[in-house]
Amino acid sequence: MNRAWVRRALVIAILAGVGFAVGCGAHVDGTYKDSDGAVTLKLNAGKASMDFGPVHLDAAYSVSGNKVTLTPLQGDTRQTLVFTIDSDGSLEPPAGTMFPKLLKQK
Repeated sequence: MNRAWVRRALVIAILAGVGFAVGCGAHVDGTYKDSDGAVTLKLNAGKASMDFGPVHLDAAYSVSGNKVTLTPLQGDTRQTLVFTIDSDGSLEPPAGTMFPKLLKQK
């Protein structure tokens, strides 16, 4: 009887931990730049700011799994950018765009 209770408690704890980890997503807050320094992306508490040459974009961002989605706050808010979080913490741009890979700054 005690073993069944311990096993059940362990399963619940593991499921709760997995759910918490998935719900929190990856920690992406910080500043990202390309290797040339031409693109800067700042992520902080759900708000994003991107400078790409003379173009500036203010956006909201969300994290789902290994994806970071930027949604513009002005203009056509349906135009989203979805970056992939690489294992080294860098952000891989959407395929077919002119954006380079962005590296997290220390």
